[in-house]
Amino acid sequence: MTREETKRLIQVMCAAYPNYKPANLTDTVDVWHLMLAEHDYRTMSLALKAFITTDTGGFAPSVGQVLECYHSLTAPEELNEMQAWALVAKAIRNGIYGAEEEFAKLPPAVQRAVGNPGNIREWAMMDTSSVHSVVQSNVMRTYRSVIAKQNQERRLPVDVKAMIEEKARERLIGEGVSGCLQITQA
Repeated sequence: MTREETKRLIQVMCAAYPNYKPANLTDTVDVWHLMLAEHDYRTMSLALKAFITTDTGGFAPSVGQVLECYHSLTAPEELNEMQAWALVAKAIRNGIYGAEEEFAKLPPAVQRAVGNPGNIREWAMMDTSSVHSVVQSNVMRTYRSVIAKQNQERRLPVDVKAMIEEKARERLIGEGVSGCLQITQA
């Protein structure tokens, strides 16, 4: 999004919210542009429109509120907890001999909640009442966490995501090197 497009968004906010009077319009446009530059104007203007038309508080949105609307418009539809559990329960039914294949069929977010194919195999060998109470509860809670983290990561700016990935790579390399040192010292 260009600075000029960002300025148009701020003008819409000023028109829609008569009490919204930024102390310094130039600084406001600069900050909003810094935060929204990686997004396309058309979708951001639709997000602002969605915010304004559904707002009942009467206050201009923050950058985060507009981005929340943006992400709700652009995010893929996720399974709810019960739908995710239904897929896991189906996988468990064939889990003794087909755990790897069943695990591979699960969507990535459900796979992260399950952990690994070995869990499916283990759950398939458990008492069904334990599976449909304790395991179900744990999988649903973990899935909820996975989706929350995924949504949080989706909202991060591209440069922040890149920095996090770089730090994770550095940590893995550091752990790999220290692991190698421990092996050679043994």
